Amino acid sequence: MSTNTEAADLLLRLICRTERLESFPRTGWQVCGVQRPESIAAHSYVVTVIALWLADHIDEEVDTERVLRIALVHDLAEAMLTDLPRPVKQMLGTQAYREGENRATERLFGEHLADWKDAHDEYRDAASVEARIVKASDRIQMLAKALQYRAEHRGRVERFFADRSAYKDYGIPLVATIYDRLFEYFESHHWFAADYD
Repeated sequence: MSTNTEAADLLLRLICRTERLESFPRTGWQVCGVQRPESIAAHSYVVTVIALWLADHIDEEVDTERVLRIALVHDLAEAMLTDLPRPVKQMLGTQAYREGENRATERLFGEHLADWKDAHDEYRDAASVEARIVKASDRIQMLAKALQYRAEHRGRVERFFADRSAYKDYGIPLVATIYDRLFEYFESHHWFAADYD
């Protein structure tokens, strides 16, 4: 097989595996009674949009390309593991979950996508300002989605707002302000209309 053919097959295998994210639901929403919740792929897309916005709006020097790379790969391991809700991860324990996640990323990325694995590990460890932006974006997206589901009467999402201290701002003041606003929207039972206004 030619080098180009091998490269093509690597890409096509990656597409086949990662397209699963379109059909895998975010299971934490199902636990809350949300029928037909967002997919992992939909979640990852919005996290990427939020991360790009944050990268453009914080005062620190940020490598925006790195932010996008981290955001796009941060949940790819779920193509192998599916979306495990936080209580399941806690029952498995950090070490067992990390081992599974490492095996999943090795299978997905192999030695050909070492920078993708590095980006994933950087995210997991919050090892850079870029990774911290994506970590915060992941939490912001989750809280905003919870408010959307509540406004649509689609589930019991109050547990996501039970403990404000569970949401780290990762040293980014703008993130702390965004969390404050999300909690204010939760308390006021207000959220943005789903129409085009």
